[in-house]
Amino acid sequence: MTLDTLLVVREEIGGDLDEALLRLCYQVQKRFQFSDDRTMSATEMEKLIDAHVTSLLDETKG
Repeated sequence: MTLDTLLVVREEIGGDLDEALLRLCYQVQKRFQFSDDRTMSATEMEKLIDAHVTSLLDETKG
């Protein structure tokens, strides 16, 4: 249900946010939601976002 809500809100306020990235971020948050080490979630999110930005930059170059 939470992912569905995120997808609806994405359409309402940020339709250009990549749905695949949103889904991956959701999975990371879900996987680490009960972890005592908050850096694990932050590190994984940073990797996802960096990879996505790199992909976008590569698309504009080529």
